[in-house]
Amino acid sequence: MHSVNTRTLDLNLLVVFATLWDTQNVTRAGERLALSQPAVSHALRRLRERLDDELFVIGRHSLVPTARAMELIGPVREALGRLDDVLQGSTAFSPATAQRKFRIASGDFVEFLILPRLIQHIASEAPGVMIEVVPLPANNALPSLLENGEIDLVISTPVAFGAGLREETVTKVSLLTLIWQREGLSPGRFPLDLYLERPQVMIEMHQREGNIIDASLRAQGLARRVGVLVQNFMAMPVIASQTGYICNLPGPIAQAFAQTFGLSCHQPPIDFPEPELFAYWHARFDADPGLKWLRERIKECANTSDE
Repeated sequence: MHSVNTRTLDLNLLVVFATLWDTQNVTRAGERLALSQPAVSHALRRLRERLDDELFVIGRHSLVPTARAMELIGPVREALGRLDDVLQGSTAFSPATAQRKFRIASGDFVEFLILPRLIQHIASEAPGVMIEVVPLPANNALPSLLENGEIDLVISTPVAFGAGLREETVTKVSLLTLIWQREGLSPGRFPLDLYLERPQVMIEMHQREGNIIDASLRAQGLARRVGVLVQNFMAMPVIASQTGYICNLPGPIAQAFAQTFGLSCHQPPIDFPEPELFAYWHARFDADPGLKWLRERIKECANTSDE
C-alpha cells in the first residue's frame, strides 16, 4: 500500500469520495457537487492512485465500496465534519433566529407522546425551526442515514446499531392494559386469567422482534394470545373497542383514547418493566449545537408530556 502524504492531498478528493459513498453513482455525485461526470471520474481516478485502491467497483445497480473504502468513510466524514465546524465557527445555536429543518425517524407512538408538546415549544422559542418526522427505516439502513445526515435523530426503543453512533435515554414509558368498558372490570390491576385467555391486539414489529411483555410472561411460564397484528399504535384502541380484545399502550396514549373508544384502563396483571425510549445520532454530529438543543428539548417534552 502506498503511503499518503496528507500535506499534498487535495481535500476536494475526500469530498468527492464522501459524495460517491452517499450517491453510489458518478452522475448523481456530480449533480450534488455541481461537477461534470468527467470531473468526478477524474477525481476518483486521482484518489484511487493516491490510495492504491479501487475504492468503488461497478455493481449490478450502483457503485459498490471496497473494503478499503468502508474503512475510510467513517474517519473521512469525521474529518470533514470537524473541518466544517472550524471553518463555520463554534457559534452557539440561537433558537430565536435559527432557520433549520430537523428530520427525526420514529414510530407513531413517539409522535403522539412527544411531538405535540415539542412543536408547541418550538413554535414559541424557535419559529424558524421545522420538524419533519419520517417512518423508521430498516435497522440496517439507519446507521448510514444518520451518518450522511439524511436523518438527524432516531427516537426508538433500544436498537443495536453498532459503532459510530451515540445514544442517550429520552424517557421511560409506563404501560396500561385496556379492554372495552362493557366488560365491567373493577378499577386497578387487570385479572391475569382474563389477560391470558382473551386475544390481544399487538404491534406486528414487536411480535417479530420480541418485547418486554412476552419476555416477562415467559419468565413465569405464561403466554398471551395473539388476536391480531397491526402496523401502528393508533389502530389498537379502535380494534379493542369493537372486538373486546385486549391491548397494551403507553400510559398517556391509553388515557387519551380510553374514554373516546369506550375502554377501561388498568394496571397490567403483572409488573412489566417500563419500556425506555432512546435518542440515537451519529458521532460526527456530536458538536452540532442545534442537534444538542433539539435533544434537550425532546427530553424535556418527553418527561413532562404526562403532566
